[in-house]
Amino acid sequence: MIVYFIFLSFISAWIGILFLCPYLLTLHHFPKYIVIVCYLAFKLICHQKPERSYFIFGNQMPVCVRCLGVYFGLLFGGILYPLFRKLDTVKLPHFKYLGIAILPIFIDGISQVLHLYHSPHYIRFATGIIASSVLVFYLLPIQNQIFKSITKNNQDSD
Repeated sequence: MIVYFIFLSFISAWIGILFLCPYLLTLHHFPKYIVIVCYLAFKLICHQKPERSYFIFGNQMPVCVRCLGVYFGLLFGGILYPLFRKLDTVKLPHFKYLGIAILPIFIDGISQVLHLYHSPHYIRFATGIIASSVLVFYLLPIQNQIFKSITKNNQDSD
């Protein structure tokens, strides 16, 4: 259960930072270099192209629409998780479900790379949500396995 709450807390804070960064840029007395460091950190995981990003508070978000969808999908999947699985389960679902969930983001991404069409923001956001909301059902059992392994090793050494 602790793993689940840490996961939800982390992803909630992560999403909060995504919205906080553009807001902090509107505050004239807030040191801009702190926000710039935040944007640079997100640049390591996202291209941050303006044409593929939302703008809030008059400023670009630190991640693109698809990445934002991925993060919201992690939160959404995390909230739904207890409805389908026990919080402490270590058993992974069959990987075909993950493959099916990743297929839309894969097709849309490949279509973009090949210049077959330009997907609108809502498609990018939706494909991110679909892929990552299912990914949670694999991440949490893996994290539970790690947590149980660590706590077991600590108990054995005592």
